[in-house]
Parts: sequence; structure tokens; C-alpha cells
Amino acid sequence: MVKLRSFETDDIKELHRWSNDSRSILMVGRTPLTYEQVLQEVEEKRRNNDLLLGIENEEQQLVGWVFLKDIDHGHGRASIGILLAPEARGKGYGKVAMEQMIDVGFKQLRLNKIYLTTRGTNEQAIGLYKKIGFTVEGKLRKHAYVDGQYLDTYFMGILASEWRT
Repeated sequence: MVKLRSFETDDIKELHRWSNDSRSILMVGRTPLTYEQVLQEVEEKRRNNDLLLGIENEEQQLVGWVFLKDIDHGHGRASIGILLAPEARGKGYGKVAMEQMIDVGFKQLRLNKIYLTTRGTNEQAIGLYKKIGFTVEGKLRKHAYVDGQYLDTYFMGILASEWRT
């Protein structure tokens, strides 16, 4: 069982660890971050009124975070993001957490669309997003410079009318 809960300041040390995992760095395409940089990122998200939730597993251990950012009530849309602890990947937590957050976005925030971007090389994530119900809406060719090469970025979205209730 996966449970979403408030993402607390005490959780940032774990987020810092996950953010500096080699696979996370490769998928996001950036350099390692200091604790202070991660703290500033979280504080900026809070100032922007992004919805930040921690992901807990059945043992009530924090295994990731999921967020809605760029929430635009006027246009009824937001961007979703997720990051799991390296040891929590491949166990189904991401799918359940994404589905729970999408429910929050459509049912509580009354959004019409939730979208995301992901690297074209992140086939595992693309497969998961498609399984959840996201559609590839576009591809930004050679859009991101990661690990010495330019990679495509996929833009994916799901509409409230497409979401199973």
C-alpha cells in the first residue's frame, strides 16, 4: 500500500540523496546538487504554491515524492513530477503514487489536464506513463544535453475526461 502525505522539511535530506543518484542525474540531465540547492528548490516550489507530497510505503517509510507544479487554475492544468528513492524503483510505488496524485489533481483541484516531460531515453518511465493513461503529445527533438549527447524530450498529457474514476 502506498500513501501520499505532506512533504516535510525533514524529508529534504532524503530528497537530496535521491536527487544525487547517478540514474536520477542522468534522467534529469544536470550536475549533482548540494543540500542547500535542494533546499532552495523545495522552498521555491512552496513559494510557487506547488503541491508537494511524500510517498510512503506499507512500512511508512518515505520512498519518494510526487508533485504538481505550474498549477494554473485559469486554464485548468498542471505539470506532474515524481522521484523515487533508488532502492524503491521497480516496485510499483511510482504507478500508485502517480495515480493518487492525478486523482487529487482532477477531483480536488478540478484540473482538466495534467502533463509532464521526460527524456526519450527513459523508456521505463514512458511505458509507465502510457500505462497510467498519458498520451505522447509531442517530441522536442534533441532538446536536452545529457551526458555528452543531445536527447529528445517527450511531452505527455492526460485529460480529466480520459482519466478513469
